[in-house]
Amino acid sequence: MVKDELLRAEKVLADAGVEDADLEARVLFECIYSRSFLTDLLCSRLNREMTEDERSKLESMLARRISGEPLQYIAGKWEFYGEEFYVGEGVLIPRQDTETLVDEVLKLGGALNAETVLDLCSGTGCIPIVLSKKLPQAHFYAAELSKDAFYWLEKNIAAHRADVTALMLDVTQKQSADGFVTRFGRADIITCNPPYLDERDMRELQKEVRREPAFALYGGSDGLEYYRAVADAWKDALAAGGKILFETGCSQAQSVIEILEDCGYRDASVTKDLAGKDRVVSASIG
Repeated sequence: MVKDELLRAEKVLADAGVEDADLEARVLFECIYSRSFLTDLLCSRLNREMTEDERSKLESMLARRISGEPLQYIAGKWEFYGEEFYVGEGVLIPRQDTETLVDEVLKLGGALNAETVLDLCSGTGCIPIVLSKKLPQAHFYAAELSKDAFYWLEKNIAAHRADVTALMLDVTQKQSADGFVTRFGRADIITCNPPYLDERDMRELQKEVRREPAFALYGGSDGLEYYRAVADAWKDALAAGGKILFETGCSQAQSVIEILEDCGYRDASVTKDLAGKDRVVSASIG
């Protein structure tokens, strides 16, 4: 019976050391059946044997998960801020921590009458795509250098029919910022969730996280290289009175504030996430 296979899948995952094995097993079954799997289960609609095709899919997904592949990659989609985004090998998986950054931009967007919003290190595009639905008066740009990640960025923009322009840029270079200003003008808001793990963090990564692209995680020996480069390269691309907002690691906020102040930004502040950890640093220019 399908119910029995669900229990078996939970045990297989638990025996392999997967946390929240019951939840993950249900996600895998939703991939086979539908997002209404739990409802079907409660209504006893799945009191039947699995077909050979269904069983084959389950075994394949269990093997992938046990090998350390992230659940999100196996599912092919993941939720962020109430929206689904395509994910897969080569792109950073959206995380709930980043929703704090979106919240802060939404507070600012209307007040600044933002017309141009730029997201750097965009990955899946989850930040600008969500924002584009909440701030329809603005146009959004998403900058990403990795060809693998750019594939997912364009796929998600198309899937959401979002008013977001994807740009393949090296965001650490001032010439990229100068080129952006020449083509599109200065941005009212710049967002960035850069790689910010340091060497120690990289050594201690969970097996699943090691399958995500290192270029989207590693921020140099102290985890701050991207903050330094982006803050300096893009300060002239921010409109007067505009805001730049960075997601940070929970112990990096003060260091990021110092980097911004050294580059001439002002009014730096820190916002905590739902867990009470420092998560977003914002500042103005001009």
